[in-house]
Amino acid sequence: MQEPHDGAKRVEPGWRPTSREVLAIGILVLILVFALVNLEDTQIDFVFDQVTIPVFFVIAMPSLVGFIAGALFQHYRAKRNRD
Repeated sequence: MQEPHDGAKRVEPGWRPTSREVLAIGILVLILVFALVNLEDTQIDFVFDQVTIPVFFVIAMPSLVGFIAGALFQHYRAKRNRD
């Protein structure tokens, strides 16, 4: 059986970010801007070695790891609550 055709197509709503996602993206952008402003080199002392890297990596890498870890924990928590 065919559905009636009135000439207008129905458009389904697309993805809309939640306030939490907008906040997370905003914080990520602020961290990246802050990290890009700090491009000077610095020395990092490990137990057995010493490396010289830009401050950008000292700021950006732990932030990125924390962002990814938070997203994974949120995913697993949501999955656990669904079950």
